[in-house]
Amino acid sequence: MKTFVLKHANLLIVIVLALVFFIATASFNYLSQDTDYVKWSSPDETANYFFAKKFSEADSFNQRLAFFDSANVIGDNLIMPRSMRSDFGQVKPVSFLGIILLYGGLASIFGVAVIPFLTPFFAALGLIIFYFIVRRLFNERVGLWSAFLLAVFPVYVYYTVRSMFHNVLFIVLALIGVYLFILALGPKGGRLKKPFLSLSLSRPGTEFLAALGAGAFSGLAAITRTSELLWLMPAFVCLWIFYVRRLGLAKLAFFFVGLLAAFLPVAYYNQILYGSFFHGGYNAMNKSLDEIVQTGGALLQFTWAGQFDYYHAYLGRIFHNIFYFGFDYPQSILMFKRYVVEMFPVVFYAGMFGLLLLLGQNVRRFRKKYLVYVLVGLIVSVFLVFYYGSWQFNDNPDLTRFTIGNSYTRYWLPIYLALIPLAALALTRVSRAIFSIGRQTAARLRNLLATGLQILAVALVAALSILFVLYGSEEGLMYLYYNNRAERSNTEKVWSLTEPEAIIITRYYDKFFFPERRVIMGTLPNEEILTAASQLVKYYPLYYYNFYLNEADVAYLNERKFASYGLTMKLVKKTNAQFGLYKIEQTGDER
Repeated sequence: MKTFVLKHANLLIVIVLALVFFIATASFNYLSQDTDYVKWSSPDETANYFFAKKFSEADSFNQRLAFFDSANVIGDNLIMPRSMRSDFGQVKPVSFLGIILLYGGLASIFGVAVIPFLTPFFAALGLIIFYFIVRRLFNERVGLWSAFLLAVFPVYVYYTVRSMFHNVLFIVLALIGVYLFILALGPKGGRLKKPFLSLSLSRPGTEFLAALGAGAFSGLAAITRTSELLWLMPAFVCLWIFYVRRLGLAKLAFFFVGLLAAFLPVAYYNQILYGSFFHGGYNAMNKSLDEIVQTGGALLQFTWAGQFDYYHAYLGRIFHNIFYFGFDYPQSILMFKRYVVEMFPVVFYAGMFGLLLLLGQNVRRFRKKYLVYVLVGLIVSVFLVFYYGSWQFNDNPDLTRFTIGNSYTRYWLPIYLALIPLAALALTRVSRAIFSIGRQTAARLRNLLATGLQILAVALVAALSILFVLYGSEEGLMYLYYNNRAERSNTEKVWSLTEPEAIIITRYYDKFFFPERRVIMGTLPNEEILTAASQLVKYYPLYYYNFYLNEADVAYLNERKFASYGLTMKLVKKTNAQFGLYKIEQTGDER
């Protein structure tokens, strides 16, 4: 037993670390939510939880990911919260379906109560997988400290706690896919003379199972965030090019079987929900995908005909559809500076120093695994910086604030993960170099001193990271916790003032009121909403919940904006210092 513990000490430490990480991150949802009140701080989380729960509980197989609301037939398909869409009364998710299907499937087995804690579970598993990958790439010590640095990295912690976002689940599934891909390669000396052409199953069966699993988990990652295929595919193609002989054709076939199996459920539900195996809930992405496919077909046609003059225009169309939110070089660099260099300077600068050490170590002859690591990391990082950096994200209402809750941090998780092992490499090399100066010191003592310095550095980084994720901005977890508790009181007050069948027009509270109340997302006056309201008010109690308006403002809206729609609005109650609930009725209605 003692020999086993000593031999696998680092792995056991990482397992304990993963267990502590799971308990710490899962406790946030455990403390901030109850069985009768499960609410989320973003519309995406709300929609993912609602449909995952619905998927696990629905009796009808085809209605698991949609529901019909007759109010939408009357109200011009406006009655739903953000991150959902209504097509002729059928309300559907506007999201990648992977997290809904996976969490909904697990909830159907273990119960709905497990859903808020699934991301902490997968994230804890991700620490172990990350350790395995880095250990194979560098060594045990670098793998150990990489796992610790990831466990306290603010973005990984933050979006594990906000557990109905896709991003951490996607990262973990992709890491499992990468690790199984590495296992599928098998040992260097165990390959056949012509493995690429061989279809023999004479190799150990575990390699083929690993290839199958690599495809399956890569597919699960892709259906969790399908847009990431734009860099995930080039990354795996790069891996395949470098390891084509060790992978072989047979294992490649197993990989694609697993990949296809993971995509089949999503393709099935895409056909039911959106009318195509390849379309999802994002119409802009559907349009871009269709144009890319059409353009690709045209390129093949012109290539076959030798008409190469058309390449420039058609490649431009492909570029435009990939960067369908624009390509903004200066903004991308600025956002990279804000959310990587300035927000996490220790990881960035230590990672850059680790990269220099790696390049210096391999200056004469670059080892293949390091070349692949650097090349894939560079391809992925450059694409992510310019793809997401060109977008404008306004998650924080204060546009001047650069906080952890802004979407850049979660979209750039792969960049942070690529830097962390390099930072751990720099830590181990520098600490050993410091205590190797005095040659008269015993080797064992030097190792102990270097380890002590490493522990001290990691502990300092951990303390700073935990403080940052808890209190580092107005979106820190402690502020989020107290805000959620305060919003519960406010939400339950509105529920008590409205009927169960009521429809509430609101700009900010759709994520809290739904599904206990129907919601229309928006503010008044708005022509589209008022037109729908003039019909809905005949059949449903109708309310408006937004910033408090004084009597003069209400009178102005009633006289100048609502009268032509046959509507009038009156205050029900001022629910807190800023917000008020208003009843909307037909003109002359005394209900």
